[in-house]
Amino acid sequence: MAAEARTDEGRGKPKRDANGKTPRRGRGSTAVYEELREDILKLRMAPGTALDEVALADRFGLSRTPIREALLMLSREDLVTFLPNRSAIVTPHTMSNAHEYMDAVMLLSRATHRLAAEMRNEDTLETIRQCQRDYLSALESDDVHAIVAADLAFHRAVSDAGRNEFLGNFYRLALDYGRRMHLLHYYPLFDDTEKRHCIEQHQAMIDAIEAGDPGAAERSASKHVMAELRVVQRSLEPKVGSKFSLGSDSQG
Repeated sequence: MAAEARTDEGRGKPKRDANGKTPRRGRGSTAVYEELREDILKLRMAPGTALDEVALADRFGLSRTPIREALLMLSREDLVTFLPNRSAIVTPHTMSNAHEYMDAVMLLSRATHRLAAEMRNEDTLETIRQCQRDYLSALESDDVHAIVAADLAFHRAVSDAGRNEFLGNFYRLALDYGRRMHLLHYYPLFDDTEKRHCIEQHQAMIDAIEAGDPGAAERSASKHVMAELRVVQRSLEPKVGSKFSLGSDSQG
């Protein structure tokens, strides 16, 4: 009787697909997780946004259970925060651990690019070259999300050239983690000068990897990370606060 009650149409029976089959719960939560993750990382969901499980269940055509599972998965990546009342929000963006993040990215970038120079082959080199061509095309579009996607693809291709799955996975996760910071603090200052610097830095990485020079590849990766960091730091500088006086001497 209990089993019948759980599957009754009036008691929240899961929706069926076009073939009349009930989707597996794990597959549903994974799909929700992947889509919400992109929404958060692309700032389509702003930091601090409330996450209504009922509204999300309606959006995805699922019960609240896979929605809750997806939110739990996102919370493990610090992209969703659960509040004491059990509601959830998109985790607010903070720079409090930015120094730790930049340390991790620096170490992973150096290791990944060094290994790519040692382990690359012609197939992985051609993939990197194609990703650079795609990046140049994205820059011409001025579509920030296309530029971000092409930049990530380039660095992922470099990590694939190193043929170390564990290192590559950690590197890609670190790059994903920094996407919100870049959209908030890097790309607003991404002018023609910064575009030219990125093109040159990418090419330096390609040249070093092609030459099989691990030291040069590591140095080029380090230079690239530091260049991005300087832009982020510049975005935090006062814009107008230091340009006028607040004292009595400012009054004629």
